[in-house]
Amino acid sequence: MAKTKRGKGLWNTLSRGRGTCPICLATRIKLLYSATNSEGKLVTVCKKCSLVDAKIVDKAVSTVNLGFRGKLRRELNQQKQSV
Repeated sequence: MAKTKRGKGLWNTLSRGRGTCPICLATRIKLLYSATNSEGKLVTVCKKCSLVDAKIVDKAVSTVNLGFRGKLRRELNQQKQSV
């Protein structure tokens, strides 16, 4: 397979499949995996959080309004400490 064809599906996704993981709050990471919470709702997460229990997924933080860069790092750390 040619290297130009690898990961071609990521170019069509929002932000090239990258974002902030709602469980571990890792920034600028690929969110290609899904985890289910206790209600059966799917949440997109990073690779290392894809195998967590439903109890941990219930504590996931909404990362819709969070950015990637350092100016929002305080908000991430505050949410991480509260979880």
